[in-house]
Amino acid sequence: RSAIVGDKIEEDTRALVAQIMQRGKDDNNGIKVVAIVGIGGIGKTTLAQKVFNDDAVQGDFSKKIWLSVNQNFSEVELLRRAIIEVRGDAQPVGNAKATLQRTLKEALIGHKTFLIMDDVWNYRAWEDVLKTPLVNAAAAGSRVLITTRDEGVARGVSDFWPYHDIYTLAPDDAWLLLKTQVSMQLNTNV
Repeated sequence: RSAIVGDKIEEDTRALVAQIMQRGKDDNNGIKVVAIVGIGGIGKTTLAQKVFNDDAVQGDFSKKIWLSVNQNFSEVELLRRAIIEVRGDAQPVGNAKATLQRTLKEALIGHKTFLIMDDVWNYRAWEDVLKTPLVNAAAAGSRVLITTRDEGVARGVSDFWPYHDIYTLAPDDAWLLLKTQVSMQLNTNV
C-alpha cells in the first residue's frame, strides 16, 4: 500500500481515538457509540484494529471486547463470545439470551469497557443483544465502536454522534497511487 493510504489510516486513527477518549455528555448512561462506515474492503477493520490497539485506548479501558459480527449472527453466540472476551474463561453456561445477558452484565459491573463490533449488518446486534448489559453495568466513559457497510446501521446505533465515513481516495490521491503502482510494476519487470 502506498504512503497516501497509510497517512489516511493514521489520520483517521488519530481522529477516532480523540473522539473515543473525549469526555463530556455521552448518550446511553455514559456510553458513547461511534460507527465507522464504508464499502467492503476499504479498511474499516484495519482502522478499528489500530484504534483498539492504540496505547491511550489500551490504558484507559479495564475491559476490551472485540466481536466480529456477521450477517447471520446468533444472539446467543454473540453473547457467549462477549462473555469469554470479558472473563477470559471457558464457555458460559446456558443457552437463554436473558441468562447470558445477565452473566455479561455481572462481568462488566464497574468496568470501563471498550467494545468493538466489526462488520455489523443489522443494528439489532447492538440494540437487542449487547446494549442492555453494557448500559446497565459498564462504567461511565465506556465506548462502543461499530464497523459497517450500511449507513442505516450507523444511524441506528449512533444517534447523537456523526459517524465516521471512510471515503475512497480523492481523485488526485488515487491517480498518484495508480501512477506509483504502475511505475513500481514497470521497474520490477525490467
